[in-house]
Amino acid sequence: MKHLTFLPALLVLLAPALAQVESLPAPLVNPNSFEIVSNSRYSSHSGFTSDLSDTVLSNILWAMSRLPVFGAWREFYVATPENVYVYDPASHVMTVHLAGNHRYSTNSAFEIGISTETDEEAGLAIQAGLLAGVAFWSESGCTNAGCPMAFAANHANSNWSPNHTINMVDVFGRRTGTGLADSCVALSSDSTLPTPATTGADTFEVLVADLKMDSLFRSEMPTLEELSQVLWAGYGTTPHRPISRQGLTVPSAVARYYLTRRIYLVHDTAVFRYHNRLPPGTNLSTSDHRLELVTSGDRRTELRAACTRLPDAAPAYIVVTVEDTTDAWQTMETGFVAFQSLTQARAMGLGGHITMALTTEERSTIQTALGLPAADFPVVVFSTGQYRTAIEGPAHPARAGLELRSVHGLPARIEYWLPQPGLVEIALSDLAGRTVRTWTENRSEPGLHTATWDGADSNGRPAPAGVYLCEVSSHGVTARSRVTVAR
Repeated sequence: MKHLTFLPALLVLLAPALAQVESLPAPLVNPNSFEIVSNSRYSSHSGFTSDLSDTVLSNILWAMSRLPVFGAWREFYVATPENVYVYDPASHVMTVHLAGNHRYSTNSAFEIGISTETDEEAGLAIQAGLLAGVAFWSESGCTNAGCPMAFAANHANSNWSPNHTINMVDVFGRRTGTGLADSCVALSSDSTLPTPATTGADTFEVLVADLKMDSLFRSEMPTLEELSQVLWAGYGTTPHRPISRQGLTVPSAVARYYLTRRIYLVHDTAVFRYHNRLPPGTNLSTSDHRLELVTSGDRRTELRAACTRLPDAAPAYIVVTVEDTTDAWQTMETGFVAFQSLTQARAMGLGGHITMALTTEERSTIQTALGLPAADFPVVVFSTGQYRTAIEGPAHPARAGLELRSVHGLPARIEYWLPQPGLVEIALSDLAGRTVRTWTENRSEPGLHTATWDGADSNGRPAPAGVYLCEVSSHGVTARSRVTVAR
């Protein structure tokens, strides 16, 4: 037993290495919908204090990492008063990357840097993080605030030793201010678009937890109400008024709102320009919500031919353009819109697909196909409509491939339509993406089948109350939904 005398010394030597990893609390589900946090969002550059909870940090990092990956890499860096960390979405932990305080703002609670191959993809994550912070607000006020800061990104690239260049940094801190607002200011001046809703049924975290893209769509066009809602979520006006301008659902550098007059709806009847300002559409202090005809006729076939990466059956497309494709602020702003559009579509039960990092040739051919102005260069195309699940039975086009009811009790009933017999894999995971339970069923007949989940994890222990994601897979395709467990 003599060798045990070395144990204290060994632990002392290992302590610094063991301390390199910081665990984060599980994501918290707040009561606020995606629509109300989008309508309430505003950025704050200063007035912070540094005492935000780890739960706020956990939710923001988790939300930023739930998005589809488009490039060859995506890295998250976190600067706190103690260290600079690298965040691992798979394990939901932070590992020390650089010891010491290297924040840009001495008053911030934490600063999150995103490194991706394109500024468009960075914009997706930045917007998700901002709204994840707003989701903690209440009607009586806000307890935290954040803002994407270019100066902070410059500081991070010089002081954080990132593996790849950091595109942008979100700076967060505790700050009191105006809280949630449900009043709608996006009112159409010519009745071309219905008034959007500023509140919704699903909470922000529940939507982000299952924020997948779809490539299969049904042919029917979304309703005008649905298209109105997606357009507003992407770039619609809100009650906030930064520097005497009418704020939007997304931030913009010094409230320049680069994408004004540069968002287009490709419908089966025409190509329309979306306006969020009163005619002629350039006064940023005004508010509107309307469509302007650009090109008559159905141009969807031409659009699909111009960019073959688009889902070829989507009934509607939103094309986001910029004036200068070399301006990072402009291209990042298209990522903000893409996140908003995808999340809003999912909130309404629609499918959505983001096509970004368009080539020079694709931009030119899309401009020609849609008859867009020469100074409007396409950067992002968002495809939307009723999604069609790949295991959906052709004889039952109205039946969803997976019908999973949200229940407040157990057992949870899982109904799915199987077009052909075979093995069916069922998996349940928590909001952080951790597997809770999996099992396989062998179905010898096609048709509607039912499975049940008793609420236990793979070790037979009761899973905690909360929201879980369910995936049903068969013949290489997957349908998804969610279930709520209350105890």
